[in-house]
Amino acid sequence: MKLGAFLPEIFKHLFKKPNTVCYPFEKIGVPKDFRGMPVFTSSKCIGCKLCVMDCPAEALEIIRVSETEKKFKMILHNDRCIHCAQCVDSCNKDAIAMNADYELAAFDRNKLKIEYL
Repeated sequence: MKLGAFLPEIFKHLFKKPNTVCYPFEKIGVPKDFRGMPVFTSSKCIGCKLCVMDCPAEALEIIRVSETEKKFKMILHNDRCIHCAQCVDSCNKDAIAMNADYELAAFDRNKLKIEYL
């Protein structure tokens, strides 16, 4: 191969801005419809458990906090969650929404279990 065949391509890319970023130090924004992690708002929940029934990964639990009040908590098993947003679609009271978090890795599986009160 001759070096002359590569010279136009080298000069073309020599003064261009790189397409990559230094990831841990520079972060890019997520797309508009990005599905991060499910977030629970307990004041909106009525305890119908439609989200639990529709979750294909069985990653959600809805538990009643007290017998006197109609208050519920959600336990999210993030190690099972496939971030499909089916729970958001099935919740008719908008008690579950998806956030934009994408750094969810952990060394301990117990840290991936999140309780929302």
